[in-house]
Amino acid sequence: MEIATQKKEIIDWILSIEDQTVLDEIETLKKQTSFDFDEEFKKGLTVEEFRKRTTEFIKSLPWKK
Repeated sequence: MEIATQKKEIIDWILSIEDQTVLDEIETLKKQTSFDFDEEFKKGLTVEEFRKRTTEFIKSLPWKK
């Protein structure tokens, strides 16, 4: 895909966003000057925490019998 086409698609997508939280996240990305993968990785969930949260979420769903 050409870079101009990619930019146009991103612009169209941003113009369609209504959620202020999503717009705030985009603004944060825009202000970011560098990205340190190792630092961001440290902030991530451990496998155990991810499993715990997933299990809690699944148990919280309104299952029909």
